[in-house]
Amino acid sequence: MIRRSFVALVAFIAIACALAGCGRERTVPHAGGVARAALSRPGLAWRTEAGGGIHLHYLPDSYAAAHADSLARAAEAALRYDLALARMQRPPEPVELFPVRAAICSREFTRNSSTGSGGLTAFFVTVPGKPVQFRHEIMHALSLKLWGRGREATWMAEGVATWAGGSCQGHDADRVAAGFLRDGTLPSFGDLETRFWELEELHGYFTGGSAIAFVARSGGPAAVEALWKRGSVPREHPLGPRGAEIEAAWRRHLAATPPAAIDTARLRLHGCEAP
Repeated sequence: MIRRSFVALVAFIAIACALAGCGRERTVPHAGGVARAALSRPGLAWRTEAGGGIHLHYLPDSYAAAHADSLARAAEAALRYDLALARMQRPPEPVELFPVRAAICSREFTRNSSTGSGGLTAFFVTVPGKPVQFRHEIMHALSLKLWGRGREATWMAEGVATWAGGSCQGHDADRVAAGFLRDGTLPSFGDLETRFWELEELHGYFTGGSAIAFVARSGGPAAVEALWKRGSVPREHPLGPRGAEIEAAWRRHLAATPPAAIDTARLRLHGCEAP
């Protein structure tokens, strides 16, 4: 009986260690910018699941530690999707991903953003029952690294990431934006450009995502990249020299699109429920 109990205890400890990553060595600080700073931070013994162009860093005894393998596979798939969607060349270095327990932890590392800057780095909160929106977060890192900072912290940065994120609760950005158009709450491009963070969150993100998707369908991913790199030009339409024409065509498209609404209560509990 004692021997059987001892064997069971050993098996339990082995399983617990496997889930928490305690059998792995602490990750050696590498990369640059906020990624190296996070990996070098005293008191945080990061472990890493690597593969397919990503490094998924997690802390022992965390939700991410118990799901590191599945999270890493989802991140690899998201990276492949984003690169194909935007027709980007795979960067030579891996994307450094840091799932953290709470938003305050993310802000501690990045100061004022949920996505790290300085290299291919993203911090994001993992919550049990909510799928991580890897496509959205990885696109933030890719666009800033590969396209530069012409549109950093504007409607376009979030619009491009929302375009990559795909559907939410089964509704694409066009259908959600069409709902805003029907009820008269679709933000203007002037407000998107100058007041993005003051808008209702869903209105800003999905309007931007729908507009970027329209630009991509009309002119290909190269048109999105060109608009990003153009940056903000004083007194020019946010969609570029032909912006008014593009906006009019986009609005006609939304008027012909069946509208949809996001269930915000369900969103808070379960996220978008789609990768």
